[in-house]
Amino acid sequence: MIGLIQHVLLHLLDDSGVVGARAEVLRRVGLPEDTHFRLDTDYDDAQAEALLDAACAVLQITREQAFAAYARAFLADTRQRFPAFYAMSADSRAFLARQAAIHNVMASGLRNPDRRRQINDKFQITALDDGDLRVHYNSPRRWCGLYLALAHEVAQLYGDRLEVRVAQCRQRGDAQCVFHLHWPERSADAVPDAAAAPPSGDTP
Repeated sequence: MIGLIQHVLLHLLDDSGVVGARAEVLRRVGLPEDTHFRLDTDYDDAQAEALLDAACAVLQITREQAFAAYARAFLADTRQRFPAFYAMSADSRAFLARQAAIHNVMASGLRNPDRRRQINDKFQITALDDGDLRVHYNSPRRWCGLYLALAHEVAQLYGDRLEVRVAQCRQRGDAQCVFHLHWPERSADAVPDAAAAPPSGDTP
């Protein structure tokens, strides 16, 4: 898992108001207190899972609550770190249509081609004729709740109303997760045909 994920999680612990939260989470996972995660490095997925579980235990919150808090922290971090990703999107639909490409740009610095390919294959986004988006999310970690929290947080950031229908979910035993994203206040004829195309070449 890209180190940006763990990096944001540690800062979320620092800002949680729980004294010593970061140190205690790292201790429970067996990592030194001064551990830092590089943003351009791929780390063990099982370790990220353990960090999430320990964070939920230390903060005494559910996984769903952790995903919601993480989504807010992630957007706050990435708006500062990657402002162009947000500036190039006029609304939440445009941003979420590009999310697979943005995700792949973040993984482009990984040196292991197999891991880079696995990360690139995690998302597949299709623009539908009615302006909705269909998102195929395939991750062995089953962090679909994080994707949903991020999608709703992005919609809130842009002031949009987003409705999500979960068509398939690995949590329910399906082979992958499939989400149907719908913007009820958006007219279908206002959606460009290439809305799900990757960002242009001038994207950082």
